[in-house]
Amino acid sequence: MQALEGAVIACAGLGSRLGMGMPKCMIEIEGVTLLSRLILALQPLVPRIQVVVGYREELIIDHCARHHRDVVLVRNPDYRTTNTAHSIRLGSVGMQSRVLYLDGDLIIEPASLRAFVEAAAAVPLLVGVTRAKSTQAVFVSTVEGADGEVDQVSAFHRDPMTPWEWANIFAGPPGLLDAGTRYVYECIEPLLPAAARALDLFEVDTPEDLALAQVGIIGFSGAD
Repeated sequence: MQALEGAVIACAGLGSRLGMGMPKCMIEIEGVTLLSRLILALQPLVPRIQVVVGYREELIIDHCARHHRDVVLVRNPDYRTTNTAHSIRLGSVGMQSRVLYLDGDLIIEPASLRAFVEAAAAVPLLVGVTRAKSTQAVFVSTVEGADGEVDQVSAFHRDPMTPWEWANIFAGPPGLLDAGTRYVYECIEPLLPAAARALDLFEVDTPEDLALAQVGIIGFSGAD
């Protein structure tokens, strides 16, 4: 199995549930934006990073022009009427093999991300999960391997609650989200059960999520 061709970071959404009037990826924690944290963690792991922009795209374009000139920016002009799956589909144009896809509102412990990318090189599809803690989690049913670690995802669901949730990150083929009209996890659902790996991360989707991340990130190695 080949290494990943690149990464697509979806940053086009309105972030309405957080209510800060800016793309969630531009939130700063300890003086570093969520987007910069992701890009810096990904640069040693993949040869190409594409960032999909939409809502208040000028903020992200200016930020990347000043700090991350080597990333590719992809516009989603229909960000108000489309979803993350559509943004990811746009971001994967030109990609030929497997790609890492992730939301721009994630804070991922760098070693955890590295382990995920390494594991993704060995399977056609790898789904990320994390310990359930988000306020609006999509829970997952999991299968553990002989080592006691999460080995597979068998289902996504809002109810019942489980110890694990969908982490909004996966590695797979570019054509997986061609429809681009459903939630990302719903596009993956027909391919379950699928290989999975747990990540140490926080998703910043609501004010409560942000408060939790601001405390939890202290334990991340390489966080600053």
